[in-house]
Amino acid sequence: MSCEPKNYVLIIAEKSKAAKKIAEALAEKPTICKKYSVNYWVVKFKGKVNVIAPAAGHLFNLYGDDSFPVFSMEWKPLWEIDSSAKYTKKYYSLLSFLSKNALEYINACDYDIEGSVIGYMIIKFFGDLKRAKRMKFSALTKHDILNAYANLSSLDYNMINAGIARHKVDWLWGINVSRALMIAVKSVSNKKIVLSAGRVQSPTLIHVVDNEISREQYVPLPFYKINVKIAIGNQTISFSIDRTFDSKETAQEFANKIKKAKAFVKEIKLEEKSLIRPPPFNLGDLQVEAGRYLNYSPYYVERLAEELYLDGLISYPRTNSQKIPPSVDIKEIVSGLEGNFKNLIGILRNITKGEYVVRQGSKDDPAHPAIYPTGNKIQGKIPLQQYKLYELITRRFLASISKDAVIQTQRVIIELKGINQTQEINRQKIKFKGWLILYPYHEIKDEEFLDIKEGEEVKIDSVSIKMDLTKPTVKRYSKVQLLKWMENWKLGTEATRGRIIETLFDRKYLIQKRGVIYPTPLGIVVVEILKDYFKDITSVELTSKMEEKLESIEEGKLTVDEVVKETTAMLSNYLEKYERVKGQIGIKLSKILGLKKYEKCKFCELEAEYNGLCKYHYEASIKLKEAINLWKNRTKLDEKQILKKIYTSNSTGKYVKDVVSQMM
Repeated sequence: MSCEPKNYVLIIAEKSKAAKKIAEALAEKPTICKKYSVNYWVVKFKGKVNVIAPAAGHLFNLYGDDSFPVFSMEWKPLWEIDSSAKYTKKYYSLLSFLSKNALEYINACDYDIEGSVIGYMIIKFFGDLKRAKRMKFSALTKHDILNAYANLSSLDYNMINAGIARHKVDWLWGINVSRALMIAVKSVSNKKIVLSAGRVQSPTLIHVVDNEISREQYVPLPFYKINVKIAIGNQTISFSIDRTFDSKETAQEFANKIKKAKAFVKEIKLEEKSLIRPPPFNLGDLQVEAGRYLNYSPYYVERLAEELYLDGLISYPRTNSQKIPPSVDIKEIVSGLEGNFKNLIGILRNITKGEYVVRQGSKDDPAHPAIYPTGNKIQGKIPLQQYKLYELITRRFLASISKDAVIQTQRVIIELKGINQTQEINRQKIKFKGWLILYPYHEIKDEEFLDIKEGEEVKIDSVSIKMDLTKPTVKRYSKVQLLKWMENWKLGTEATRGRIIETLFDRKYLIQKRGVIYPTPLGIVVVEILKDYFKDITSVELTSKMEEKLESIEEGKLTVDEVVKETTAMLSNYLEKYERVKGQIGIKLSKILGLKKYEKCKFCELEAEYNGLCKYHYEASIKLKEAINLWKNRTKLDEKQILKKIYTSNSTGKYVKDVVSQMM
């Protein structure tokens, strides 16, 4: 077929790989063409000539002038306004050229908010929206593509509007608050330093910093517990009784009672229960599991999953759903997977006898099902990291259509007569492994039951007292744990969370050591400024409410203008106040950026505010003094002994240890 037909349907795909898959689904041997160094395809299908051409993601973005504050924006070609996106010009030129002679336009970009906006913008600027249709598919298989082509719908304007609103709100928020920070620095130091803030990025950073300061100021407190060893048959069982004591004296009194008491088996309960198989992955679950078992970052998982999707090996990954609808042919997928996972499919058939029932999760997504392998064969070689993720997705899918495991549990209640104390000892055995064989990533205890009867006396071998220390309630995050926190608070979307976390690292606000996230001094100071001068608009609660409003646009309950107007009014209010504090912000940022001299804290890069200490070390010193008094009352140790125990404890925060080091 000619590479320049006159009358045709223009099908717009989001990426080149997707365009190729669509072309190959519509014709066995599509005509491959090239213009502006970009491949596109021409096929004849059901009497119509179809031209399938790729975009490269977004070809347009919002742009405003250099004024501050800036509330006027327009859509412009990405290559014109972003030097790093010059490569998009050839895709822009191709689609502009091909749109001129098209009779109809089909948006075949990913069926999500971003894909809807990408295709809409291309058709709006180059074509005719009145002659546009939407193609919806969840996997790049021939079956899904042909089904989508046969069931074209009108453009999904609710999704388009939700996407446009998100772009506008994020642009207004990010450009203005980021410029506020940079202008403040320049006003003091005359230096142009790139700093950024974001509607979702900033509350996420604030949470990490607040969490870290709480952890670093933690002072552990002493308490006492009683450890008991009992003999059951030929086994020795050790446990700590379910009670703690503030002082050694009260712990010792109770320990003496235990030594004199007689122990009996009060009750034995045997139960059998199902260990329910997991549902198939949504993107968040996949990012968590891949982080836990493969040590992949959330954003890396998203990128690898995108490649697997474009290669036709998995369904669309940016989904919140844990459900697979009946329209997906499970048996056909299982049959297709046999070529790559013969042993696993053999195990699955042995477990299920060929009957597959999907374990549906609670979360749903109106656009896409859960992530599942398509059953397509791997063509050639794929990178090892990509294959590992593909195997994880496949194993999870197979587990979800397998059988529940069966666990037997033994609960033994030991009663210490006369002192009103019982102790529970639990054991469990795996009776039927089921899905655990297919998805061996979770450790499940498989123990021998205790050989004992109800009413039997138990010998107490020993009773001892041990001082222990309290542990902080907050823990530092890994990237995966931070992503789960964002998901729980509904900050960002499946498609944006991983990238937002990476942005915080790119801006040098966060660093990572041994898989754990720490804020940098710059990150801490940026948070102080955001909390002091932009408090309400950087709160988690407000950001979460904005997500709900953006969802309301998708549901047709709110308009783009309503949400953008509200954002503009809120920002205007804060930016009016900003002019009065610009100098203070500039001085604070210039100091931590090394552009202005200042007295540093004895222990860190932050500014000294109280007798050579930054405010966080100063607060830690106050908490330490309060804790030392409590330690003295509970332990009768002298201050030197107390400081040593606090300093050597893994529970003690770094700010506290720094202060202790000066007192020892």
